[in-house]
Amino acid sequence: MKTFICVKFSLAFLFLLAVSAASGGPVSDGWHSGKVELQTGEWLTGELHFKPELGLLEFSMDGVLSTLSAQKVASFYYFEPESNRVRNFIVEQSEESGRLVPSFFEVLVDGRIRLLGKEQPQRLSWHHSAKEPARMTYFFQTPDGAIEKYRGRLHQIYAVLTDRRDEVSFFVRRINWYQLEEKPVVELFRYCNAL
Repeated sequence: MKTFICVKFSLAFLFLLAVSAASGGPVSDGWHSGKVELQTGEWLTGELHFKPELGLLEFSMDGVLSTLSAQKVASFYYFEPESNRVRNFIVEQSEESGRLVPSFFEVLVDGRIRLLGKEQPQRLSWHHSAKEPARMTYFFQTPDGAIEKYRGRLHQIYAVLTDRRDEVSFFVRRINWYQLEEKPVVELFRYCNAL
C-alpha cells in the first residue's frame, strides 16, 4: 500500500513538473541569431545573448563562446520573437562616476533626436517575484552627439527643439500627457523627429 501511494505521488509530481515546465517556463533562453560589429569594423554573425545588468554581450559562433564588452563592440542587432521586433544596440560614450566610459544603448527611435534606452534590473525585495521585468531608463542624443538622461521633463525637449515648441505643445495637449501615468516617450520622440 505504501509503495502504491509513493508511486502515485511520484507520478503526480512528475506530471505537475512537466506541465509547469511546458507552460510556465521561459519563452526563450535569451539567445538570438544576430550580427555584431566590432570596433575594428568587422562584422560577425552568430548567436547572441545580451546581459544588460552586466553590460556584456555573449557571442557564440561555430561552437566557440566569447564574451564581449562595450570596449570591443561598435553595435549589434538581433530579432527578438517575443516582442516581434529587431533590437538594435550601439555603443556610445556616457558619463559614469565623473568619467566617460563606453556603454551599450538600445536605439528606440532614430532621427534628429535619438531616443536611447538602457534596461535597469529591478532590485527585488522579499515580497516581489523573480520575474519582475527590467525597467527602461531613457536617454536622448542631441544632433551634436551629447547624451543626456531623459528625466521625463518636457523642458528638455523644448530646449533641443526651440523652433518647434508649438508643435510639441500640441502633441502634449492632444494625448493628455499630464493625465497619463505611463508616458508615451517613444511616441513623443517619433513625433519630434517627424517635425
